[in-house]
This record gives sequence, C-alpha cells and structure tokens, in this order.
Amino acid sequence: MVSYFEKQQSQKEAINALPLYPNEQIMWDESVVPSINYSGEGCLALPKLNLQFLTLHDYLLRNFNLFRLESTYEIREDIQEAIPHLLAYINIDGETAFRGWSRMGVPIKQFRIAEVKQPNIGEVKPASVTAEVTYSISSYRSHIRSEWDALKEHDVLFLLTIRPSFEPLSTEEENKASVPQKLGLQYVRGCEVIEIRDEEGTLMNDFSGKIKREDWKPPKGELRTVTVALDTAQYHMDVNNIAEKGGEDVYGTFNVLMRRKPKENNFKAILESIRDLMNEYCIVPKWLENIFLGYGDPSAAQWTNMPDLLETVDFKDTFLDADHLKGSFADYEVTFVNSDGTENLNPSPPFKIKLPRTLKGSNGSLPGSAVSTSGAANDVNMVDSNHQKETLIIETYTPPDPGPYPQDQPKQNSVRFTPTQLIPYPLIWNFGWCCSNGGPVRERK
Repeated sequence: MVSYFEKQQSQKEAINALPLYPNEQIMWDESVVPSINYSGEGCLALPKLNLQFLTLHDYLLRNFNLFRLESTYEIREDIQEAIPHLLAYINIDGETAFRGWSRMGVPIKQFRIAEVKQPNIGEVKPASVTAEVTYSISSYRSHIRSEWDALKEHDVLFLLTIRPSFEPLSTEEENKASVPQKLGLQYVRGCEVIEIRDEEGTLMNDFSGKIKREDWKPPKGELRTVTVALDTAQYHMDVNNIAEKGGEDVYGTFNVLMRRKPKENNFKAILESIRDLMNEYCIVPKWLENIFLGYGDPSAAQWTNMPDLLETVDFKDTFLDADHLKGSFADYEVTFVNSDGTENLNPSPPFKIKLPRTLKGSNGSLPGSAVSTSGAANDVNMVDSNHQKETLIIETYTPPDPGPYPQDQPKQNSVRFTPTQLIPYPLIWNFGWCCSNGGPVRERK
C-alpha cells in the first residue's frame, strides 16, 4: 500500500542522478549489455526506436538509454583488450604489480582527491570533484609517449582497479569465471581531463592562453600529473556506500589509467547533450513537434502553410545589380521603388523584395526558376503567353554606415547566383521546412 501511494520519482530526476560514465556493474551485466556471443534467443529489456513516440522526452530517453549501453559495450571491449597486456600479478608484498605494458593503459604512481565542492542548492551530489593522477611514461617509445602527451582538456579517461588472483586459475575455474575475475578487474570509474602537467609542474597542451606560443617548451621528465574531474553522481553513490554499508573506498584502490582513441571517445559529450535537452522545456518548434513524433500531415509543416509569412524579404548583397535581379525574376514585371514608395530609376543593391502571392503558394521555388515538367502545363503556358505578368515590387534602401575606416567595411558578395541557386533564400526567412538539394561537397564549399 505504501508503495502504491508513495510519490514516484520522475524520469528526469532519475536521469540527472545517473552517472554518465559506466562502472563495472553495468559493464558486465549480460541482461542489458550482452556479450559478442549473444545468440539472440532471449529478449533484452531494452527500449525500442519506433516511427512514433509519445513525447519528445520519450524520444530522447530512449536514445539516451540505447546510446549509453552502446558506448558501455565499446568501453568494455577496450578494457578487455588493454588489461591483459599489462600482465598484472601479486608481488611478495601482496600488492598489484605489472610486468608488461599496454599502449592504452599505464600504471598509476599516485592518486589523490584534490577538491570536493559543496553541493548546489537543491542537490545532494557535490558540485564538482577533482583529483590528481600521477603516472610514468618511461617504459614507452617516443611515438606512444607523444600519444599520452597529446591528452587535452575534456578528454575522457578511465581509472581501473586491478587485483589479480595470487595463484593462476585452473582450467575448470577459468571456464566458470567471469571476465572481471579472469582479468582481476574490480572497479571502473570514468573521469574528464582538466589539465596535464609535466614533472616540473609546467602546464602542457594549454588552450586557454595561459602560456604564450613563444613561451611553450617541450615537457620535461617522465612523470605526468593529470588533473581530472570525476563524475559527481558516481562519487556521491560511492561515498554513501561507504557510509551506509561499510564498503571499500574505491578511490584509494586505483592502479591503472586507461585512455581510448579520441575518435571513439566522444560518448560523454553526447550523453550530456541529450540529458541537457531532456531538461529543457521546448527544444522543437510547435509546427514541427507532431511531425517529429510521427503524427499529423508532413505537408502541414511546409513553409507555405505557415501562418504569418513574411511579406518582405531582405536579400542584402545577394544580387550584384538590377540586371541580376531582373534575370532571376524573368516571369515578373519588376518595379523598383524607394523607401518612401516613389519609383527608383537608377536602382542599386541592396534590395528588399515583396513576396508575390504566387510565390507564397508555390512549392518553394522562386518565380522565374520553376520549369514545367508536363506537356499539359507547357500547353497552358503557350496559351497564356500573352497574359499580363504580375508586378514584383523591389524596394531599395541605403544600408547603415559601418564607419569611416576601410577595415570597417563589410565584405560584399561577388558571385552572380543563378535563379536555381536562389531558391532557398525566401524559404529560410520563414518558419516551416523545405527541401534544398545541394551539389557535391566541392561545389557547396
């Protein structure tokens, strides 16, 4: 009865309290992250991506969960590939030591929590948790050293705790053991690089302008100290586990620092972006929301069906001269007027064009650029060839003076666009969607 009447936690609160980095518990949970040997016989408790969604929050939540599990699988594979190369063992002092080396993993010399800030108002997790990790690159060749020295701000690293068994597992035990037991892996925590310093404390890979380019020097020594930001939600969960259940202090056991390839290591930023969108009230305009969710008529979101269409569009420096504009609107009688409505006999850009009714009701093409695709339409055009052209009113105006100095003058367009290239211009100034087919990448550049 208490469970029935108690206040249910919102999905938004649950997502905000969820760590963005995977830990060892979710990594090897076969019910949500199956192994590569998964046969597909059973049904996994995973959200589905359909053609229709209940709300935008529902769409984002499904993508968040699926992408989180997908990135967890990739991280798990990288860990399983990096750890065996370290050849971890228990030395005579009963501590973990390494007789091998790994390109993506390095033993930690020292780890300490540097700062834990007080929680923000209305929150229980700390505002930020920073730590310092010291490691050595003495056992690496120059090209691998350069890869570790190339770490920069916002790169994601992983802190691992490796505790192999004192004696090798027997064949029978190895067949029954899980992957973490075979690897000796106990804890996995993610972190984000804030800064990295060499053995003398000099800041490396500075992008904030603290160190001028001419003052930059190669890193000194073989020790590196990287300052990282830990996941505050995960840290809060670990601290509560120690206080309530008497669990082990995870942050005093890390002995391996692992990195991933930069091109494959952007999961944290993507998850953070999706989570931020879920906390926003309106992220999609109303005219697109139903279409985005899979309901309604897609044609209802076209710009020609939108209310409050712009009567006048400022083309600025799109047209080079009056002849360029007339050639783009060959099917219309072009009339140039001043801002006060009087006729302009010597027009010069920039121009403001009052959209004609035929353009507002068309499928998105400029007047003069539409080509009929049927013979019947051509016959109608031939019959109505003597029909009077509709007048297109073009307003000329004087742009604001940028200033007396040459460097203040804005760069002007020098390309004489064709009528086909001008199709998207009136569309992008109005609400609604449109389709604009571009050429190859080289042409678009």
